[in-house]
Amino acid sequence: MRLIIREYLSLLKEDGELDAILPTLLLAMNIVPLSSAQKGVRQDGVDVSAVGKDEHGVKTLFLFLVKQGDLSRNDWDSGPQAVRQSLNDIKDVYLNNRVNIKHQKLPKKIIVCTGGSLKQNVESGWNGYIQNHQIDGELEYEFWGGDKLSSLIEEYLFNEKVIPEALQNRFRKSLVLLSDPSYDLSDYYFVLDDLLLNVDFGDLSKQSAKKKMLKALRTINICQNIVYSWAKSEDNLKPAIYCAERTVLHTWDFIRRHDLYGNQKVSMAFWDNYNTLLNVYTDYFLKIQDHCYVENGFAGYGHHYLQECLNVFEHLGLISNTGLLYLFLGASQQNEGNLQDAKNICHALKHYITNHPATSAPCYDGHIIEISQAILLLSSFGEDEFVKNWIIDIINNITYSYGVMGKYFPIDTDSFDELLEVCIEGSIKKEEAFKMSTLLPILAQWCLALNLTEPYQGIVDAIGNIFPNCTLQIWYPDEETEDVLYKGYAGQTGAVEAPMSLDRDVATMIDRIIKLQDQILKPEKISAFAHGQGWMPLMASRHFRSPLIPIYWQKHILDKEAKSQAA
Repeated sequence: MRLIIREYLSLLKEDGELDAILPTLLLAMNIVPLSSAQKGVRQDGVDVSAVGKDEHGVKTLFLFLVKQGDLSRNDWDSGPQAVRQSLNDIKDVYLNNRVNIKHQKLPKKIIVCTGGSLKQNVESGWNGYIQNHQIDGELEYEFWGGDKLSSLIEEYLFNEKVIPEALQNRFRKSLVLLSDPSYDLSDYYFVLDDLLLNVDFGDLSKQSAKKKMLKALRTINICQNIVYSWAKSEDNLKPAIYCAERTVLHTWDFIRRHDLYGNQKVSMAFWDNYNTLLNVYTDYFLKIQDHCYVENGFAGYGHHYLQECLNVFEHLGLISNTGLLYLFLGASQQNEGNLQDAKNICHALKHYITNHPATSAPCYDGHIIEISQAILLLSSFGEDEFVKNWIIDIINNITYSYGVMGKYFPIDTDSFDELLEVCIEGSIKKEEAFKMSTLLPILAQWCLALNLTEPYQGIVDAIGNIFPNCTLQIWYPDEETEDVLYKGYAGQTGAVEAPMSLDRDVATMIDRIIKLQDQILKPEKISAFAHGQGWMPLMASRHFRSPLIPIYWQKHILDKEAKSQAA
C-alpha cells in the first residue's frame, strides 16, 4: 500500500489537494487541526495549524507550510512565495501575532509538507536554515515529503486494524482495473461496504468505538481520493464520479442507521466526502463544457446509434447532477457564487440538449431519471419554454418510433440485450417491449407542475391513440424505502400507482394528485429531505437506477395549490 500511497501523493499537483488530506491524517494521529488553508486570506506562511502530542508525548503546536510536488531550488528561495520567505513569515509574524494565547507557551514545530521530495540542491540551504533558527525545546523544524507522508498514512489510516490485507488487495485491484471501460468498480464497492456497512463498531457511545468508526470514515475518504487522483491521471473521471457518489450515499446511510446527525466529527467526515464528490463533478464539467456547445459533440463514442444514445443520456444525467449539486448547495448556504455556477451549468445543459437530438429519443423507460434531473435544473432557472419544446420533441419521437418504425422507442426494461432484440433483430414485438411506462405519466405530471398545457394534452392524446394498452404507473416510497435508498435499488420497496390514467381535464388531474398525498409517505419521513439534503435521493435514483421520488415535481403542484388557497 505504501507504494500506491506514495504514487497518489505524487499526483497531487493542484492547489489545495494536499491541504485537504493533511487534516484527515492529523486527526488519525490524534493531532487536532485548528485552521486550514483558505484562498484569499493572509496566512503568514501557515497553511494548517494543529495541536497534539509529538512523537515524545509532548503537547505541541504544529504549523504546516504545504507545497505541491518536489521542493527545488526555485521553490526554496526565489521570491515572496518561496519556502524560505514563508518560513521567515511564520517566525517573524505568525509566531508573534497569530498564535492563540493558550498555545503561546507550547513548544512549536514548523513542518514543510509536500507530496514530493527535498531536492539535493536544496538540502544544504534547508539544513543551514534549521541550524540558524531552531531552539531546543521551543522551536523545531521538520520536512514531511512523500515518503514520510505515505508512511504516516499507511500507519494511521491503512493499518491492518483499519483495513485488513484482503481489503487492501481488493482496493489495489480496483486501481489496476480503473482504466478498463467495462470495469464495474465492484472491488471498490466491496471495500467500501466492508469498511462501513458490514462492520460492527460496537457501542458508539464508547470512546474506543467512536475512534474506530472515525478512522474508518477517514480511511474511506483517502481511498476515494486515491481513486480520484488515479482517474485524473488516466484522463477518465467517470470511475471517480461513481466511486464518490457511492461513498457519499453509503456514508449517509451509515449516519442514518446510527442516528449520528448531531455528531460533529462524523458530519465533518461526511462533508469531506461530499467535497470530494463536488470536486470530481466540477473537474468533469470543466472537461466536457466546451463539447456541450458543439453539434453532436459527444458522438463517436459507440459503434451504433444505440450505444451513442446510451452515452448521451449518461452525460445528460451527469451534467444535470453537477448543476443540481451547485444549485442545492447555493440555495442552502445562500451562496451567490454557487448559484451562478449552477446557472452556467444550466446554460451548458440547454445547448447540450439542443446539440444532441438523441436526448429527445430515450431508449429506456428508465431514462426518465436523467430527463427529470434536467427538467428540475432547467425549470429552477425559468427555462419552462425550453422544457416545453423538449417534452414535445420527446413525445413526437416516441410516438413516431413506436407507431411508424416499431423500434427505437423507450423499452420498459434496462436490458441492452432486449434493446438489441427490439431495434436490430426484430425478434421481440413492440407491444411486448412497451407494456409499461413510467416515462409518459411522469412527463405528464411535469407538464402539470410547470403549467405546460399543450404538451400535457399531447401526451394524453398519444396514450389514447398510440399506446392504449400500455400500463401507466408511478412509484411512491414507503417506510421500508429508507433502509435501501442509499445503498441499493429501492424499487422493490414502496407502492406503485397502477394502472393509472391521465384525465384530459387538467384541474381534475391536479386534484387527484393533491388527494393522493394523504395516502403516501411524507417527504420528511425520508432522512435526506428531513435534514436538508434533497439532492441525495435524486442522485441515488440515477446511481442505483431506482424509481424517482415524485415529490420533485409534485411539490410544484402542491405549492401552487397552497398559494391559491392562501389567496
